[in-house]
Amino acid sequence: MEVHAHTHTERKKWIHYFWEFLMLFLAVFCGFLAEYQLEHTIEHQREKQFIRSLSGDVILDTASLSKISELRISREQMLDSLTKLLNSRDRDLHLNQIYFYGRHIQRLFPMNFTYHDGTIQQLKNSGTLRLIRNRKAADAIIEYDAAVRDMEIIEDREYQYLYLCLPYMYKIFDGLVFEVMEDSVRNVRPPAGVVRLLKSADATLPEFNAALFSLKIANYANRRRANILIDEGKKLLTILEKEYHLK
Repeated sequence: MEVHAHTHTERKKWIHYFWEFLMLFLAVFCGFLAEYQLEHTIEHQREKQFIRSLSGDVILDTASLSKISELRISREQMLDSLTKLLNSRDRDLHLNQIYFYGRHIQRLFPMNFTYHDGTIQQLKNSGTLRLIRNRKAADAIIEYDAAVRDMEIIEDREYQYLYLCLPYMYKIFDGLVFEVMEDSVRNVRPPAGVVRLLKSADATLPEFNAALFSLKIANYANRRRANILIDEGKKLLTILEKEYHLK
């Protein structure tokens, strides 16, 4: 009968288990760090993409506001000229120009500000505003957005003043003359030939003067707000360029 010798495996020391545990822990920990760093890098890239997109929106805003400010200067001059000519002694010599100014004051749409808020709305609606980790930049973005909302309120008020003005215009101007003053692309031209004001014009003029004054105030307020918003936009762009090294 053969006798088999039993081999005895040497028991591992505790230090061996400790090193195995440590190596496993380090592998898991390093994997966690790598995943965290990758996520951090991706979020940083997304943040910078949003900032670049937002900067583009603000540049469009400031360009649009500059044009609106110029148009409002022209509107202010037209409102002043209309008031002066309507109340002048030789009013009948300037009726064609009066109709031209009268038709223009109804046209507010060229001066409506369209907020390029695609990026900021995406940040708000998707809950990714948290991506903007730079506190200074985040505060400036919120302040700019609030300033735009203030301007929209003032614009709405101007429309209210215009609606109050319209009933008086219906008693002063002949709507058929207004109808033929626009060309095919809606450009306004002074009417050709002899034109007249309605018979109720003189009786309505004091109330119309008051309504025109309200329109002047609203126009001034909107022009001032546009200039303030231009400055706010430039300030925001400066902060974003500095904090995110966009140039």
